[in-house]
Amino acid sequence: MIEPYTPEIEIDGRKYFPAPYSLHPLPNDLRNGLIPVGLFALLSVVSTLTLICFIAWRFATWRLHYRTFLGYNQYVVLVLNLLLADLQQSSGFLISFHWYRVDEIMAPSSACFAQGWLIHSGDVGSGLFVLAVAVHTFYTAVYGRRISNKMFASGIVGLWTFAYFLTAVGVGMHGDKYFVKAGAWCWVSSAYEADRLAFHYIWIFVIEFGTILIYLVTFYQLRRKTRQLFAGPLGDNTTRNTATIEAVNRITKLMTLYPCVYVLLTLPLSAGRMWSMAHHGQAYSNVFACLAGSLITSCGWVDSLLYTLTRKRLLKDTMPGHSSSGRRTGPSGSDNWEATELGSKGITHTRTVTVEGGQMMDTYQHAHQGSISMPGARTQNSSWEARPPSPNGSIDPILSGKGSAGRTKTEVTVGLEQIMAEDSEEDDISALPPYVARTPRKHQDGKM
Repeated sequence: MIEPYTPEIEIDGRKYFPAPYSLHPLPNDLRNGLIPVGLFALLSVVSTLTLICFIAWRFATWRLHYRTFLGYNQYVVLVLNLLLADLQQSSGFLISFHWYRVDEIMAPSSACFAQGWLIHSGDVGSGLFVLAVAVHTFYTAVYGRRISNKMFASGIVGLWTFAYFLTAVGVGMHGDKYFVKAGAWCWVSSAYEADRLAFHYIWIFVIEFGTILIYLVTFYQLRRKTRQLFAGPLGDNTTRNTATIEAVNRITKLMTLYPCVYVLLTLPLSAGRMWSMAHHGQAYSNVFACLAGSLITSCGWVDSLLYTLTRKRLLKDTMPGHSSSGRRTGPSGSDNWEATELGSKGITHTRTVTVEGGQMMDTYQHAHQGSISMPGARTQNSSWEARPPSPNGSIDPILSGKGSAGRTKTEVTVGLEQIMAEDSEEDDISALPPYVARTPRKHQDGKM
């Protein structure tokens, strides 16, 4: 392969790669186009950084607002990591102000390398976490299970490691020749189209089309399970599970917004890059490059806006003790966990138990929750010890299609407050202490 970076050019005593891998000075359309790119990047940096600090503060002061540590809410953790990736990507586009000031884009340089690294790793990272949101929503809503905390934490670390690996492998092979001027900013050199495809494009398109497919399957499965639920005879069991179905549908719709935003804002630039590759490296216009750059760097502030607008709804359906006023509610509060849609059927913090054949399996119960709200069911001990919050829980099994019409069974869901070993997080009901549901005895006056 002929070396594409010769002959080098010298400016102010320093040597740089020739055009199109460096550019001095900038044409007017490109220089003016960097202004909106930098402004949208600045907006994303400020909004994501502010929201990340807010979430971190809520993590530190969770006892003032919730009954369970906010970090146990996997939806919030996924959004937090998505915001971190958006912050990294928008920080790269913020260097556009530097190119505007110096009226050039030169490689190799520290500013060019920093911009290429931040944009590449941030773009791949945000895409991977968008895909993680889709997979997590599918697994939770369709299979009715909660991912164990060890597996969830390992997945978070694995996604960040993979994002940095895809960025670092090209640098390791090509050094400072890898990130050069590419359009309106520094990114992977057009001399390494195969590396662009292997370490970026293919993953972005897999993420974009994969998330669409996952959500189509998710909504189809939820509709099917909803029809199965209401196909049988109506009864108390159906009534109790209706709120759970509705809440899961709401959560799924909320989490769908993030992949939709990612696809809409990144697809123009990805399509432009693929068009360039298909036309033997023909460059698209500077106006298109700046427009596409403004869209992709807007992922940060748009995701921040989405979370801000949907935060109360999301936490109300997934967090115990959340109040719209931001204060921790008591047992009698209208926004109490037990009084909300998932009050007795929380998607991440409750367990549904079944009474069948006179035997009832139950989870540990907080002292302030009182007795189980079920006629005729009594526990062996009315005094319970208050325990710390736990990350464990499961979704109502009706979402998994368990149970069938015609069987006599009663489902009761209670809050899970007992800390259990990590290796027992698969919700093994049979391992919990049994309780016998007895028929209430009549008083002497004949009343129940």
